[in-house]
Order: sequence, then C-alpha cells, then structure tokens
Amino acid sequence: MSRFLERTGLEAAGGFSRLFLDFARQPSAGLPPFLEGVSRSRDRWLEVLERTEAGVREENRETSRAVRDEIVSLSARLGTREGVLDKIRAVGNREAFFVAAGQQPGVFGGPLLTLYKVLTAVALARILEEAISRPIVPLYWCGGDDSDFQEIRGFSLVTQKSTPISALLPQQAHTPGMAAGDIDLEWSRHLWANVRQFIEEFENSGFVTGVVDGAFDAARDHGELASAVLVALTGGSLAVVDGRSPAVRRHAQPIIIDYVTHEDEVKRAVIDEGERLRQAGYHAQLTVGDDSGVFLLEDGVRKNVTRERRPQLIAAARDEVERCSPGVIARNLVQDFALKPIAVVLGPAEIAYRCQMGALYTRFGVPAPIPVPRLSATFVPPELAAILQAEGGAAAEALLKDPPAFARSICERSLPPSLREAANAFEKEVLEAADRFSRAVDADASRKAAARIRAKLSDMRGRTALAAASVSDVGKAIALERWAFLADIATLVEPGGKPQERTLSLLVPYLFGGPGACEDLHAIGSIYADDLLDGRTEHIVYSLTS
Repeated sequence: MSRFLERTGLEAAGGFSRLFLDFARQPSAGLPPFLEGVSRSRDRWLEVLERTEAGVREENRETSRAVRDEIVSLSARLGTREGVLDKIRAVGNREAFFVAAGQQPGVFGGPLLTLYKVLTAVALARILEEAISRPIVPLYWCGGDDSDFQEIRGFSLVTQKSTPISALLPQQAHTPGMAAGDIDLEWSRHLWANVRQFIEEFENSGFVTGVVDGAFDAARDHGELASAVLVALTGGSLAVVDGRSPAVRRHAQPIIIDYVTHEDEVKRAVIDEGERLRQAGYHAQLTVGDDSGVFLLEDGVRKNVTRERRPQLIAAARDEVERCSPGVIARNLVQDFALKPIAVVLGPAEIAYRCQMGALYTRFGVPAPIPVPRLSATFVPPELAAILQAEGGAAAEALLKDPPAFARSICERSLPPSLREAANAFEKEVLEAADRFSRAVDADASRKAAARIRAKLSDMRGRTALAAASVSDVGKAIALERWAFLADIATLVEPGGKPQERTLSLLVPYLFGGPGACEDLHAIGSIYADDLLDGRTEHIVYSLTS
C-alpha cells in the first residue's frame, strides 16, 4: 500500500461547484430530483440490473453483437486480459454488465483525472460483481471523436527532484475539426523522445517506458495509444470502446435519428432543466445554441450543422449514420443506449450535465445508469509526503488550501531556534537602548537637537527590525537547500491555479512507485469506492514509493 495516504474534505481541494459538492456530500441520497443516489444496497443494484435488462428487449440484436465484437477486438489488441474478454462476450446475452468511464484521449493516457475515473470504475466493478453475483466489466469510453485539441495536447511531469516540467503536442499535429483520436502517432513519438530524458532519471523509468513503448506497439493512432496505456496500467482489467466506432453509431441509429429530427424538443428540455437547477440555487452546465448537437463528418472533419443544413444531417442519420458524430448531449444517450452500463463514473462537469438530461433518458427510452462521482486525489512526491507525515494533523488540508502559505510555514520552522532567539534578543536590546537614549535626549537636549536625534533613532529602529526579520531568510535557505520543490510548490499542487489532477500526467505516480504502484493505486481506488458506497466522499492525498 502507498507510504502516505490522507483523507481531506472535498472543499479543501477546490475547483468544485456547489452542485457537485452537494451531490458528493451525500452520494446515497443523490440530488433529487436531478440525480439518483449511489449506495451499497444490493437490492438497489438488482433494481438497476432489471431496469437495464428491460431496456434491451427492443434493440437490434445484430448491431448489438457488432458493438460487442468490436469492443472485444479492440480491447484484445490493446492488451485486455482474456478473462475480461470472456465477460464482454457475455454482455451480449445480458449475463454481464458494464461500469463505464469516459474521457478524451490525452497524451500518453492523459492527466491524472482520467486514471482516477478508470480506477473508480475498476474498483466499483469488482465490488458490484461480488455483491450481485453477476460479471461486471470496467469499460473505458475513449472520446477519440472529440475535436478539442487544446484540451488534450498538454503533457506535464515532475522530475525526480519534484520540479514541474511540461510539453505540448505541436499545433500542426491537428487540423480544426479533426478527431483527436486520429492524430498520427509520429507526433507522440517525437514528444516521447523529448521528455524521455526526464523520465529516465527515475529508478522506475524502465516500468513506465515499457508501458508507453508497449502502447506504441499496440496502437494505430493517438486515441488507441491513450487507451493502451490505461489498459496496461490496470493490468489488462479494462475494456475499451472508442467514440469513433461505426458499430456504436449503427447500433444507436434509432436514437440519433430521433435526436436530430426532434432537436428543438431536446433543447427545450435541456433549457427547462437548467432553469430548474437555477431555481434550486445551482448552475446550468449545458447551454444550447442554433447549431445542432450532432456534428457531420466531411472528409474526416467534424462540421457544425446550422439550422439551414438540418435536413442534410437528418438524411445522413438515416442513410450514412457513421457520418454523424454526437456532441455532449447526444453522446451520453448514444453511449448508454449502445452499452447499457449500470453505472457511469463522472467528473464534476459531467455530473452537472446529467442533471439536465434526466428527462431525455425517459424521452428516448434509454435506461439511465447510476451516476458515480470519480475519485478526487492529489499526488505528492515522497519528500513532500514525509513533511506532511511529520507535520501531522491537518497538514494535508493546509497544503491544499494554500500551498505557498504551507511552504512559508515550513521555511519558518526550519530556522534553528538559537538563531531565532539571538535575533529576538538583538532586536530587544537595541530597541531598549534606543528608548533609553531617546528619553535622555528629551530630558537634556534642545528641542531642535532632540528632534534630529529622534529621527535617526526612528530610522535605526526600522533597520533593526528589518535586520532581525532577515533571519527568516536563513530558514528559507535551509528549507530550500533540503526541499527545493518548496519554492514552486503551487505549480506542483495546483498548476495554473487548477487542481493537479486536471493537468499532471497519470504516469507520475508510476515513476515514483514503479510496478508496485499498480497495486497501490488499485487499493486507493478500492478505498475510495468503499467509502463512496458507504456514503462518504473525500479527497485523497497520497504518495507512492518503490
């Protein structure tokens, strides 16, 4: 297990909306009337299974089998274990079920939040499988069809000395509207060559480079590369489906046709739910515009569909559904119709999306999975973990709430007591002598001479105070000589003012923890999932060592 693990309140981590916090504080209660709750109740999950099975009866068995076969084929090529593949095959007969988690394909797997979603799905699938005696498969929906390049191009690490570094896929790797999953592997190979020198500083570099090099061997494009990394880091326990899948779109064709032909109705439902959220004191995450919520693929590029071009989109949905690329709202409906997951692991923004989509699931006849908030966590390097452990108490929470203030307190306490005492004595003695001198001057000197002397004494008092205070620089120098990362601790904990999990690469814990990090991180996922099902949702601060 990890060398250091501390739970803190979600509020300490920052970056969460009131809506998400209210849902996460009492996950078993949900957020009525917008979200169902998630709990350990076996009867509750059996009810969800029954609801999911009922939603299968009218689907096209042939296209459903094609989706399943495509998942098996892709997952096998990316390294999923045979036992998991057998479970996927059983999904077609409703003998097994999915717990899904999705994200855009980031560089070498993406940021930590992607890993945390996957770890939550893996842990939840294992717990539910034991609870309801049915095979449950954790499934990663790779959003390879997403075209937001700025969202996925970044790659951030910390060096062995905990110094943050970052790199980007070059702009020329992507053209506007191009599916991110389609980015050529050569761009990632070039970036990998540039950052490898920093990775090879670590004792555990061989494990991480082996994972990424193996992913390059298995993948055919950027989307598959990200998926292969995740499969490897979960020991092959993860299945994969890609948002670019033609089989998924063909199977979900009835949903897509219904969506694009009744889009004004869809938008009105989303707007109405957004207004209900605002009246309840929350925010509306989803907005709708004049363009369609389904894109049209033209020469591999996603194009917005204006109201004037809506007939063309409807025709494509009927005759060439593979060209229809769902946006946020339609993607959720397509995913849950095609895969019938019993639960979906979601981040804060996705939880907010779901709040505005409840009526749509009923409207489209799609079984709604249980929304599950993903693990939220902060990784700290071993040296910082040792400081937190020594500080004890609420040190982890203090670090998250104000990293620079935390670093200053460590620097101040690094000053040897003898130096602090000497500085205090110096300041006290000088100021007392100055006061005696000032009183003598007031008693025996002329008014004009006394004024000049008092001015000089005042200046001297200021200089004395500064000289005494400068001893803090000694403490800072001592602390930074030992822990250089304290100088840039905010960049480590909340880079760019954002939670670390949104930007720091998911490879980082494995660089510090090596192969053992796989087991440790699964354990952290299990701790979180158990807490969640017992009605507690907390932020985890952790460190790993090999």
